[in-house]
Amino acid sequence: MTRGHLLSVRHPFHCGRLAIAGALAAVVALAGGEARAFDAEKHFKGQTMRLIVDFKPGGGTDIQARYFAAHWGKFIPGNPRIRVSNIFPNPAGRNYVWKSKPDGLTLSFLASAGTGREFTDDAAKYETVKFVQIGSHARRDVVLLARGTVPYNSLKEAKGSKAPLVLAEPVASASDIDSKLLATALMAMWLDAPLKIAAVARSGTADTLVMLERGDVTGYIAGSQWYALPKLRPGWFKSGYLKPVADLGHPDTPTVPNSEISMTLPNAYTWLTPEQKELWEGIVLPGIIYGKGMAAPPNMPPEIAKVLRDSYEKAARDPAFAAGLEKIQGQPVAFLRGEKLQDMIVKATASFKKTLPQLNPLREDIYARYFKGVKVPTIPEQISGKITRVAKGGRMVTIDGHAVRLANARSKITINGAAAERGAVKAGMSCDVVGAMRKGQYEAKKLTCK
Repeated sequence: MTRGHLLSVRHPFHCGRLAIAGALAAVVALAGGEARAFDAEKHFKGQTMRLIVDFKPGGGTDIQARYFAAHWGKFIPGNPRIRVSNIFPNPAGRNYVWKSKPDGLTLSFLASAGTGREFTDDAAKYETVKFVQIGSHARRDVVLLARGTVPYNSLKEAKGSKAPLVLAEPVASASDIDSKLLATALMAMWLDAPLKIAAVARSGTADTLVMLERGDVTGYIAGSQWYALPKLRPGWFKSGYLKPVADLGHPDTPTVPNSEISMTLPNAYTWLTPEQKELWEGIVLPGIIYGKGMAAPPNMPPEIAKVLRDSYEKAARDPAFAAGLEKIQGQPVAFLRGEKLQDMIVKATASFKKTLPQLNPLREDIYARYFKGVKVPTIPEQISGKITRVAKGGRMVTIDGHAVRLANARSKITINGAAAERGAVKAGMSCDVVGAMRKGQYEAKKLTCK
């Protein structure tokens, strides 16, 4: 028998030995893999995580971050302590996180994705696409509202109307036109809808609601206020006093009903031509990907990112956690995982870079078209004049055309040099008022009459 035959006869034996050796190698490799598997419990236990907020303490983003600091830890393996650090002004906090270790212990707690900011703001020392997105729990809704007296039910129907939608916004120049206002004005311009925008010193929710009530403006661009208004002004939506005329939010995250009405309009993106959609995707959508969320430093190991994403989702879908969060943020929890956000931000950044050269020319067109010659009465801090009307037992008075609320506990009232109660205030008195907005109404801090 030749050597070749001998090898041929022994071949099955060799195969068996090779198979056994391969199996043993696989077992060893598996054991080694298990030994090297990420131990999330060990990694986070006894550690302190930091949520970095780009704003001063006390604001909406900060309050939500502190809610997470108090309650999110129990959803993370190892139940780490969580603290909030405020590093401002924006984007100082993101700059800090950008340079932090990607160990899962330092995260940005964000008011928005901020896509493309590094291309327009020299203070932004990061690349948004390289942050590791953990997730988001709130939409960045943009709903254009109008008084019920406006004779059209959508911005698309407004073309040719002689009743312009009048807004008031704190804009000093074309470069200030951004975010919600940019979306509104672009849509109006492309649809040839009648619109006027007055530049005012301030336009917080309380100020705008008063201007709507006085008839100074007929429109309002709402974000989370879409959900808050049924509490601030019960019945306004249900009665038709206020109505949505455009859903300008992200088409991938539809606006959900508030406690009084549903959004019956299609997303305004569907109203655009292909060319307009391309600009919208680059100029508007990058800024409204999400409303509140978290991101981590670049190059975070995938296993750490997965643990944080999973724990974020568990918390957002936990009934008790979600109920508390909804109460704080004033809108429903709408969770998106970081993997999806990462993809959305990469695409949005590419679109933003492509359309960036057209941004400033569009702003200039909007400013020239909608801001010229429009004025809205401001709400002064000081008012002087005669009282022309007293109502509700002195709780409300009208001075120089302004409705002023008097509160015995907070309003210091003086008549002819002597302290007085609001019931002593009469029509015809000449008064000086120093006041401020409180819960949607102008309230006197000090009322001096004679």
